[in-house]
Amino acid sequence: MKKKRLLALLMAGAMAVSMTACNSGGDSAANGSGAASGTSGNNGGDKTFAIVVKSLADQYWVLLKAGAEAKAAELGVNVEVIGPNTESDVQMQADMIQNQIGAGVDGLAVAPSNPDTVIPVLSQADSAGIPVIAVDTDLPNYENKKSFIGTGNEAAGEQGGAWAAEYVGEGKKAIVLRGREGDTTHNDREAGFVAGLEAGGVEVLEVRACDSEAEKAMNAVMDMMNRYDQIDIVCTTADQMAQGAQRAIENAGADIPVVGFDGTIPVAELIAEGSVIKATVAQNPYAMGELCVENLLALTNGETIEERIDSGTSMVTEENAAEFAADLQAKVDGAA
Repeated sequence: MKKKRLLALLMAGAMAVSMTACNSGGDSAANGSGAASGTSGNNGGDKTFAIVVKSLADQYWVLLKAGAEAKAAELGVNVEVIGPNTESDVQMQADMIQNQIGAGVDGLAVAPSNPDTVIPVLSQADSAGIPVIAVDTDLPNYENKKSFIGTGNEAAGEQGGAWAAEYVGEGKKAIVLRGREGDTTHNDREAGFVAGLEAGGVEVLEVRACDSEAEKAMNAVMDMMNRYDQIDIVCTTADQMAQGAQRAIENAGADIPVVGFDGTIPVAELIAEGSVIKATVAQNPYAMGELCVENLLALTNGETIEERIDSGTSMVTEENAAEFAADLQAKVDGAA
């Protein structure tokens, strides 16, 4: 396998992500209602913020929640981070947003599963004078958005695709597993992966939506291993799907490398252990959570914030995965 230029690829972006083991309360995650939780103090003036993510079933969103809660405690504000059980439950997310607006939060951050579904609900935030930030996934058609906090997803996907192409070499064949159709974040990541793979001389056999769910990814890879004579690498637009692909490949006794996207602790550990998952494009969801709270507080204090705030990415590979995972675990232990 070719690994030339590997070190150059690894230098892109800043090393990302911190995490905590804290999970959201079951009632809040189920209905999106109730008082926000956190630590109040002098700096924040007892302000209350809500962050509505795509799902708290994925560790990625738990990382974001941890960063938000840590920053809220530091600044003396209240924050609640909630999300549906699955990213495909778009209507539940919209209902959660509506509940938080009705509760009169001081600021709102949203990672929209489907922008077209949540934008009509966000008009109620406009009427109530509640500032709104998009996080992780942009809201390009929402005029009153104050900022987008997150990753340049297409560029990050292209970084992962280029790494994958370098790893297997020209003339090879790939499949791409992506999140829910209509999710602009996964649209961008898919486009980036495909561009990076094709620029490196790798043919993309198929792109399949697996809704960022491990079981759907596992079933999809099992199906495609039966349908295609040659699959040289699997690229996924979320780490949950990388884990599903891993299970399918290892259960079949195959040795097809997998590249994920998110940089979660379990996937970093699997890379370090020598599993078929060889790399992941690491985002910084912990920093996204911190930045949401910081910037919502700034907005409620009458300050101006940047229209786009990039939280950065890096490649986690066999060379640095153990250190990466250990660093995250140390931060988890420090936050516990």
